[in-house]
Amino acid sequence: MANFLGPAWVQIKYHGEVAPHTMTIPTLAWNDGPDNGTFDAWVGGTVDATDMVTALVTLMLPFFNSDTVFDNFEIFTRASDTDPIIPRRSDIFTALAGTDTSASWAGAVEVIMIARTTLFGIAKLSLLDAVSDNNFLPITSLSGRYLNLMTEWSLNTNGWSGRDNGRPLTFLKATKNLNQKLRKEYRYD
Repeated sequence: MANFLGPAWVQIKYHGEVAPHTMTIPTLAWNDGPDNGTFDAWVGGTVDATDMVTALVTLMLPFFNSDTVFDNFEIFTRASDTDPIIPRRSDIFTALAGTDTSASWAGAVEVIMIARTTLFGIAKLSLLDAVSDNNFLPITSLSGRYLNLMTEWSLNTNGWSGRDNGRPLTFLKATKNLNQKLRKEYRYD
């Protein structure tokens, strides 16, 4: 099912100096269990839900100034696009804040990492109020923090997915833009 948000996904909530944001990332199936349960992994078996989410968020921290704090995450499931959305678990992060010290512009900046999935669909990670490095040229080759984030997101021992239910696999590019909706919301215009 192309563009179906399910069978499970994670909503990561964070806030910066100006506003709160929510990031939604699809996953493979979620399984009930101790703590926050597990997600199916691409290689078979399962991966601890809290460990998988925390590992990805930790690699997002270098994309944000220290005034950006990751607050919590929620896990949802949905069997089909006509079934109800079921909230399953939520948990808070402990001391996860941005680590970038470049002092480059971040207000209303969106960094979007784009990958091709194993089913040839498109998967995206959208980071709002991320640092711009005062450079808005697209990133077309992986290194540093981009390589680290892409590697974690695409690991076959995790359960991250695209909306086409394929595993994020091939990095295409990362774009940096000023988000016009946020510019208006922040009264930058």
